[in-house]
Amino acid sequence: MAYSQHTADLPQGTVTYHKAGSGRPLLYLHSGGGFMESKSVLTLAEHFTVFAPVAPGFQGTPMLDGIDSIKTLADLWATFIDEVIGAAPADVLGYSFGGYAATWLAAAHPDKVDQLLLQAPAGLAPGGGTGIPDDPKQRVAMLYKYPDRMPDGIQPGANYAENRDAIKQYIQTGYDEDLVARLGDVTSLSLIVLGSDDQLVPQATGQLLKEKLNKAHFIYVYDAGHGLEVDQPDRVAELARDYFTRGEAFLVNAGQNGTGVTTRA
Repeated sequence: MAYSQHTADLPQGTVTYHKAGSGRPLLYLHSGGGFMESKSVLTLAEHFTVFAPVAPGFQGTPMLDGIDSIKTLADLWATFIDEVIGAAPADVLGYSFGGYAATWLAAAHPDKVDQLLLQAPAGLAPGGGTGIPDDPKQRVAMLYKYPDRMPDGIQPGANYAENRDAIKQYIQTGYDEDLVARLGDVTSLSLIVLGSDDQLVPQATGQLLKEKLNKAHFIYVYDAGHGLEVDQPDRVAELARDYFTRGEAFLVNAGQNGTGVTTRA
């Protein structure tokens, strides 16, 4: 199901967004590569009405005055929920860069977020993390196990390069201490998902979130790197659909081993 492109005139400025599907609304916050119609994202639209805004400065869009940090970006997405989705609290899925913004959104605006899914969220790597290489070949090797699974017409790693300047404006640190101090403010049901072979977001990020969030569970997707939606699109889409549909029941079943960490084959 293809997405259609729209614009929304918000108090902070004009925002581009993509929309597809029907049913329960879902706010999808993209990775540092920007919005991409991956197989996983297309599958989500078979089950939900997906709203996928483009962060200002990404994919050729202009930056907006006053939107110059992940926290102010999260404030923008709170306004987007009110004025475009119109159904607060909304379910929220944040992927990498978008996972960082989604975490700030849930911490600063807990009344806007119902169920939260964080796929390999950036900004919360104890010690600051490793960072993404500027060299294209090294970047692709770090981000994906299976770069050949990238959607047709998209060169692996090129989408990140297009958005690099905007990313550097938003992200000042690999470990956001202010956000860590606010994790206890998150009231939403939360699921943290990492690829089993993620070279960018460490296991310690998942453990930190599992410990600090009030209602959280932590799951691995087997045989996936940081680029979860490219490496294992079917598994990631199935997991998201199951979680947003079943909520608490999903977490109970996923945690039957008692560890709080499940490897999903």
